[in-house]
Amino acid sequence: MDYKIISDRLKDLLSLKNEAVGIKLLQDNTSVTGYNSNNKYTFCQFIMKAREGNRLLATADNIACANGASALGFIPVPEKLMNGDFLSQLGSFQKEGAQKTMELMPRFSQKQFSGIALAPLPEVDFDPDIIVLETVPEHLMWLALATIHGNGGRLEFTSSISNGTCVDTTVVPFLSQKLNVSLGCYGCRNATSIPDENLLAGFPGDQIQDILDSLQMISEKAMPRTREKRAYARLI
Repeated sequence: MDYKIISDRLKDLLSLKNEAVGIKLLQDNTSVTGYNSNNKYTFCQFIMKAREGNRLLATADNIACANGASALGFIPVPEKLMNGDFLSQLGSFQKEGAQKTMELMPRFSQKQFSGIALAPLPEVDFDPDIIVLETVPEHLMWLALATIHGNGGRLEFTSSISNGTCVDTTVVPFLSQKLNVSLGCYGCRNATSIPDENLLAGFPGDQIQDILDSLQMISEKAMPRTREKRAYARLI
């Protein structure tokens, strides 16, 4: 696939201002070249930096957040996380709630992957396992609709308002093979440039062509009518 063309179509159809990020889950870190692993970032910062135009390689050695690194299977979950101390000390949960949240957290298996390559979608030289977007809710509404445009149904999104990027937009979409939308979390809204009004979403990369085809059909009638607010215009 030509991901430059795919990225341009996605941006045009949704009116995106930010680049999508392509993510590759690696069994062998030497399978990619030209990806910088020198800097330490939280995983949400890795995604932010990739969105800004950088090719990066996240590993057990350079993920600066133990919560994210353990959720991605790079390190064991620290006891301070599992027993609820860490999240309760942040003030985001009471200790019992924090402990239950950690127990229910979806995670990759330990050492399931050796690294994670990230790049702006138009610049990837791999077929992404996951594609991540950060944008306004209206854009994600159309993206979500595109995933059920053909077969219909209802959508369910999962989050604990913790690990809003590493788990909600990477682990969950990979394990479920479905789109997941995230409200963000204490970490990503503290550590990245995400505006207050933006949300995040991740979906399996091999679904991008079907999503684009559905977005194209949606854009021919439903999307412009809604964006023009015709019903509201008649009201006023």
